[in-house]
Amino acid sequence: MSRKTSAVQIPSTVTKESPENLAEETPARHTFAMHRRTSGRLPLLLSAGIALLLAGCAGDAELDTLEPAGPDAEYIDNLVDPLFLASFAVFFLILALSVGVAIKNRVKGDYEEGDWPKQIHGNDKLEWAWTALPALVMATISVFTVIAVINLNDEEANAYSVSVDGDTVQWEPHVVVVGHQWWWEYRYYFDGFDVDAFLDEDHANPAKHLPPADIVTSGQMIIPAGQEIELSITSRDVIHSHWIPALNGKRDAVPGRIHPWKLEADAPGYYFGQCTEFCGLSHARMRMQTIAMNDADFAQWVEQQMTPTTLADGDAAFIAALRAGENPAPANSVQQGLVNIRQLCSACHLVEGVNHFDDVPEDSVDNIYKEENVGISLTAGAAPNLTHFASRSTFAGAIFNLYNEDGSLNRNKLEAWLRNPAALKANAADNMQGMPNLNLTEDQIDDIVAALETFGTRPSASVIAETFAE
Repeated sequence: MSRKTSAVQIPSTVTKESPENLAEETPARHTFAMHRRTSGRLPLLLSAGIALLLAGCAGDAELDTLEPAGPDAEYIDNLVDPLFLASFAVFFLILALSVGVAIKNRVKGDYEEGDWPKQIHGNDKLEWAWTALPALVMATISVFTVIAVINLNDEEANAYSVSVDGDTVQWEPHVVVVGHQWWWEYRYYFDGFDVDAFLDEDHANPAKHLPPADIVTSGQMIIPAGQEIELSITSRDVIHSHWIPALNGKRDAVPGRIHPWKLEADAPGYYFGQCTEFCGLSHARMRMQTIAMNDADFAQWVEQQMTPTTLADGDAAFIAALRAGENPAPANSVQQGLVNIRQLCSACHLVEGVNHFDDVPEDSVDNIYKEENVGISLTAGAAPNLTHFASRSTFAGAIFNLYNEDGSLNRNKLEAWLRNPAALKANAADNMQGMPNLNLTEDQIDDIVAALETFGTRPSASVIAETFAE
């Protein structure tokens, strides 16, 4: 039985979708489909943007440029706050105009090829306006920026009385800041440091030929509150950048150069910083702190730092015997630690009163510990001075706490650092950059920690608490 196929006639009231008709209607359909998809994603995009914005907010941020604590940082804040507000206003104005234009000129109803919004190309008034207005805004900003740069580099004379070896000297507050991979060194010269005269000596890298300082510390710069502190910033190895945001902006530390800068704290307090120029493996872990003290506390700190390491009577006699060329047997863990430091650490670290002394005869066993001889094998030519190691609250580039929150020595972290420094902080010790693994025995580590704990006066409970590294 055969089946016949009959043709079906399409009524004239039904529009047949020919390829030509589909081609004509596709742009409008595509536009509306895109509009529906975009509209559905818009809330999601806005939510993601708001979440990212809020993720950058913190109530207790250590590096907060919007909380100035000194006149220099306040000057910067007064400059940038209006700029931020103006930037937000311009951003939302442009956003509103863009959204308005998009809504006003969106495809409506039937779409025909060539049905475009009215073009404004060639409108001279508009083109002059949106060229001249940004130029005027940028010119205005540049004027205030140049004024700010001049003021931030202007230094004032503010002699400050400091007691040095029982004598009162007038010190123009000044600290030499030296960047190393990956820690900061702070050097104080109470008799003054003539930067220009020093540079005239034509050293290839001035930072490697700095004269002996009255005080040398690392990781933490101590300053008197309410005083302008002039800084001379340089580097021993690569380019770094010194930044204490609560007290001033950034200033690069460049090998072969000494850059002037300054900072001032309105009141006693604790201010955190970070190296902001990529400088190698542990750039992100190269921190620093500034501690501003009142006059009495600063005077006490200076007095403590000006003295060599204070050892117990028996330990001091033990060191004297070693200096005399004798070979006394260590009577306790501290004395064994002193021996270990002299034998294992003195190639890089100075400890005044232990392996470094003011008057060293040429034939003395301590001649190898002269400042110009220590650290010469390192890329930077120096390692942290440990004379008052225990008076600091952080170590290893200010990233580890030397004391626990209860004030006790952070022995576990310090021992782990001595055991394998690279496991805690990336370095290039094979290239003489960073602390090497000396393969110390557990007994050697215990003895060195016992000795380090005696180097300097322990900081106050408030300093330990306020400088606690998270």
